[in-house]
Amino acid sequence: MNFGERPATLETARVVVLPVPYDLSLSWLPGARKGPEAILRASPELELFDLELGIDASQAGIHTAPFVPIVAGDAAASHRKIEEAARRYLERDKFLVALGGDHSVTLPLVRACREVYGAFGVLHLDAHDDLYDTWQGSRLSHASVMRRIAENGVPIVQVGQRAYAEDSLRFARKAGIPVFPAHEIHRRGMPIQAILEALPDRVYLSLDFDVLDPGEMPAVGTPLPGGLTYRQVVELLEAVFAEKEVVGADFVELSPLPGLFYPEMTAASLVYQAIGLKAWAAGWV
Repeated sequence: MNFGERPATLETARVVVLPVPYDLSLSWLPGARKGPEAILRASPELELFDLELGIDASQAGIHTAPFVPIVAGDAAASHRKIEEAARRYLERDKFLVALGGDHSVTLPLVRACREVYGAFGVLHLDAHDDLYDTWQGSRLSHASVMRRIAENGVPIVQVGQRAYAEDSLRFARKAGIPVFPAHEIHRRGMPIQAILEALPDRVYLSLDFDVLDPGEMPAVGTPLPGGLTYRQVVELLEAVFAEKEVVGADFVELSPLPGLFYPEMTAASLVYQAIGLKAWAAGWV
């Protein structure tokens, strides 16, 4: 199973799509483990030529890696396998785009990127803060992933949040995490320049599909009203890829709904948009 209708070999590809079917830590609606397969199945229906960018991103070469094997019931062991798989492609100088899975998979992905690329910051697009110290007894939960990343000394910038725990807000303020919540964006517009100024020169993108409003993306584990539009997200990504060096990305928390196809098409489109922006910024096409 490949991303898009024009797969490339690992040797010729600049981009590797890594499916990570892991959702051990989900706290409400299950199914994110099916997200990677759903995105891959939808992706061949995408038009390869991007009308806005004026490029065919598939010409950069997109290789789809094997699904990461998950250790049932063991978060730490599963995270080790995710980190090992990611490092394998990063060390070959591939631009890695991971498909989750629940949001906890970002932690081993960021660790792998740090080992290969050194310092960068994380742009975290999400409906939730993901800054709990523990959630349901686990420090490796999807609700704790950004807390663990911050504790590892990685700068984080958060965009699109609608649910923020009071303790999490105290932690964010103490840690100096800039937060651009959805309600402020709806009132004043997307503060693209302020977000760019808050980010370091090198950025890892972590996008939870629930950052989108449920009207556009209902197939997520924890949908919340008042989310961002697809276009708002794309315009932010356009600016980030143009102005920063994006070193890797993950797209997580798609939980397919039986009989409803457009969410996975929306997800695949957003993934392909990011690949196109990287290919355009890097001059690969």
